[in-house]
Amino acid sequence: MLFQLFQKTVEKFPKKTAIVYDKLKISYQELDTNVERLSQGLSNLGITKGNCIAVVLPNCPEFVFSFYAIGQLNAIILPLNHLFKEEELSYCIADSQVKAIITDYKRLEICTQAIAKLNQEIEIIVVDRVVSGTHFFYDLVTKETTSVTRQSNEVFRGNFLYQYSSGSTGKPKRICRTQDNLYHEAKNFAQTTQISANDKILCAVPLYHSHGLGNCLLAATCNGATLVILEPVLQKDGTPVEVPFVFRRPRILELIKTEKITIFPGVPYIFNTMAETPADQSFDLSSLRLCFSAGNFLSEEIFDKFLARFNQPIRQLYGCTEAGAVAINSDIYPLQTWTSVGFPLMNVEIKIIDESENELPDGMIGEIMIKSLSLTSGYVNQPELNQQSFKDSCFLTGDLGKKDHTGRLYVTGRKKLLIDTGGRKVDSLEIEEILMKHPKIQEAVVVGVKGEYAGELIKAVLVKKPQETCDNSEIISFCKTQMAEFKIPKILEFRSEIPKSPLGKILRKELV
Repeated sequence: MLFQLFQKTVEKFPKKTAIVYDKLKISYQELDTNVERLSQGLSNLGITKGNCIAVVLPNCPEFVFSFYAIGQLNAIILPLNHLFKEEELSYCIADSQVKAIITDYKRLEICTQAIAKLNQEIEIIVVDRVVSGTHFFYDLVTKETTSVTRQSNEVFRGNFLYQYSSGSTGKPKRICRTQDNLYHEAKNFAQTTQISANDKILCAVPLYHSHGLGNCLLAATCNGATLVILEPVLQKDGTPVEVPFVFRRPRILELIKTEKITIFPGVPYIFNTMAETPADQSFDLSSLRLCFSAGNFLSEEIFDKFLARFNQPIRQLYGCTEAGAVAINSDIYPLQTWTSVGFPLMNVEIKIIDESENELPDGMIGEIMIKSLSLTSGYVNQPELNQQSFKDSCFLTGDLGKKDHTGRLYVTGRKKLLIDTGGRKVDSLEIEEILMKHPKIQEAVVVGVKGEYAGELIKAVLVKKPQETCDNSEIISFCKTQMAEFKIPKILEFRSEIPKSPLGKILRKELV
């Protein structure tokens, strides 16, 4: 169904710009031609229905070409973080039984090293350079196509997308979703946010992540909108280089103005950096109609700073890898409800349940449960976890939340972040919030670590504000005035920074 939706979009808007990438503009017809030709080229390599192809690329047009070309073959796409190290790549490639990898020259060596560890024959396709022993991406984009690969009338029910959980609290789990799942995600999001061909979506979040894939790529290409991809910074030899987002801020402001961006998806880190735009820097954000944040909690400080700087509210979106986007704050004036992630998307059902899986009344905090046709059927080779997390076509997210009397959803924490210390359940987020009130603390993350005998000990990992000095005794003294004795961290650790994923999610497993 997803590929058919894309085809209808191409037929309706053939001459409209589908992708903007630096100075490159690609129409929907040109996009479709590249997809068809790449699909044929992959077929000539022996890629068939059910084969898995890993895509290890930063945001670029070739990512979009690959996404739909793989879908046209009824094969499986595995988008991977292009910043992964060798061990991470090797794990995912082996676990997913990858048949080919599409990557760029910068990541070729690490992909080759990851493959060398495995007893698998894997083709490598390089998008930006001809390299001996590999296939050049644009050599596969053949000049002539046949009707062999085009299956526009066939509805494929098998797996199409593999993604891995972020691994923020444990070993990554493989999640399978179908074209049908993604079709419903795209339709639900578009109907709720009223995306149309008049929209231009700025993509500054990774396309390999569910946020970028669903709320940028699918949102644009399934509705005739334009996907404006933030291009990388290039070295003199043309090799892309990663730079802190603050150095991309002028380009973001330029793109919003020149391309007349209407939708800007981001994460708290991006919006915070944008809000700190110097007072003497000019900008024009008048075209924006929707800014929304996902991937992590949005703080009041960031919301207020962005609103004060640009007179634009940031709306919170709630989603997960298992189902994509499921709720968004669409209030006309969200100043009073900014802490809410809003109402469920169209065709999505969300309930708040207790430990016995009974629905709770408004105002009471419990576990968030999702029911949607965009939802995966479960994790691969995880029967016990599936039994716990997926029940009656619903997903028990492990997130804690509540609804107000209007049905708005508020995410309040993580069920799995509760620390069992001495038989008492302690909320990590509650302690973090208190620690953040200390005038010398910039960041605080609280985790549970295994105790010597039983239960867990509370550990706080702290980042001091620049030029500040602070020791354990000062923090403990502060805690004694703010919280019960059993909530006070038993272990304190100061670090220069908190380990996070590219989308800003805290990697708690690295703090234990």
